[in-house]
Amino acid sequence: MVLSEANKQAIHHVAAEIKLNTAVLGADALARLFEIHHQTKTYFPSFTGYHAADPHVIAHGTKVFEALVKATEHLDDLPHHLDKLAEKHGHELLVDPHNFVLFSDIIVVTLALHLPSFTPATHTAIDKFLEEVAYQLSSMYR
Repeated sequence: MVLSEANKQAIHHVAAEIKLNTAVLGADALARLFEIHHQTKTYFPSFTGYHAADPHVIAHGTKVFEALVKATEHLDDLPHHLDKLAEKHGHELLVDPHNFVLFSDIIVVTLALHLPSFTPATHTAIDKFLEEVAYQLSSMYR
């Protein structure tokens, strides 16, 4: 992954904003994923609902967004940092790797809707970052 210094700064700025609102952003993104891509619900059979106000959606969305914020602290070594998550998703949870791409797109939409500072340049940086995260999380399928 090639990130310029400007990309890295934009990613860190967005991460700081996400950190202030992980529950709201995470729940909104996950609920959008479930609404638009119904097949993703099959990985969460214990959820009692699939809307942003559901406690399970809030909890898991928060977990995902906290993991993304943590990943921004390891931009120069994402493969190593995401190795355990990739193994869990690839070997234990058996998540279809295409779902990471779908969720990345939803995350971009969610951030664009919620963050006034989400400029086209920020969009580019976040898109590059999420593309690499999706690639690394899919790495245990190869």
